[in-house]
Amino acid sequence: MKHRPCLLIVYLCLSLMVAPAHADDDCDVPVQQWQSRDAALEHAASLGWEVQRLKIDDGCYEIRGRDAQGRSFKAKLDPQTLRVVKMKVRDGHDKPERERDRERSH
Repeated sequence: MKHRPCLLIVYLCLSLMVAPAHADDDCDVPVQQWQSRDAALEHAASLGWEVQRLKIDDGCYEIRGRDAQGRSFKAKLDPQTLRVVKMKVRDGHDKPERERDRERSH
C-alpha cells in the first residue's frame, strides 16, 4: 500500500508524455475544400517563387523552392485559402557546411 503514491506519480508522468502534441502549423481542412495543386503552383508563381517541390505535409501544401530574391525557402500553405501558415527562409547559406569549408580553404 505504501507504493501507491509513487505509482500515481509515475502514471501521471507517463500520461503527460503520451498526450498528443498539437502543432500550430497543421491544416485541418477537409479534402473536398482544398484548392488544386495547380492553383497552389499558380499562387506560388504569383508570389515570385520558383517551386522545386510541392508535397502534402500535416494536411498542408508544403512548397520548397527559391523566393524572388533567390533565397531557398520552405513554406506551408493552407490548402483552402493558400495563405502561408509557416515559412522558413535560408539567408544564402544554402550549401552544406562541408562544401562551404572547402570553398574557404581554396
